Amino acid sequence: MNLTLLIAATTAAVFLLQLLIPGFTAAFSLTPTKALEGSYWQFLTYMFLHASLPHIFLNMFALLIFGLSVESAMGRSNFLLLYILSGLGSAFLHLAIEGISPVPLLGASGAVFGIMAAYGILFPKNIIFAMGIPMPAILAVIFFAAAQLFFGVFAAGSSTAYFGHVGGILTGILFMGYFRLFRARTMKRWKKGVMVGEYYF
Repeated sequence: MNLTLLIAATTAAVFLLQLLIPGFTAAFSLTPTKALEGSYWQFLTYMFLHASLPHIFLNMFALLIFGLSVESAMGRSNFLLLYILSGLGSAFLHLAIEGISPVPLLGASGAVFGIMAAYGILFPKNIIFAMGIPMPAILAVIFFAAAQLFFGVFAAGSSTAYFGHVGGILTGILFMGYFRLFRARTMKRWKKGVMVGEYYF
């Protein structure tokens, strides 16, 4: 199965478990005070949980829109690494700015924003709709980053982790910088006959 579809299916299955099992969401959401006291798995599991049906629908819809193309361009291993790192980067920036609190964090938004950032870099001229406005993908990434930063600063008290979204975007951009640099160096070495074997990027 395509990894993008597998992530979406897994996330949907986890949401069903949230609905069926009392205490499941509390145990696997990222609660900073608990995570830093030993519940380290929450840094990974929180990105597979969601607060409501619209929450999971919007995130998985965006994942399918951008993820299939990004996975095809990068390969399964790199795509998975990008997704997980973007989710982690999202959590870390959220904690760095909002502080260590007992308020739980959940949702794939940070990871999905990282995928969207990668899409904008890989396919910068593709037209996508941002808030109903058609624009090149790379411009949409800048627009969304600026919007999330704006709301993070001026929408104090919101339940939406805007700075977490910014963290996902920044992580996606940094990962793509590494990805392109490593690919260029790998191709250069391969052309010189230094490397033996498959080049899988």
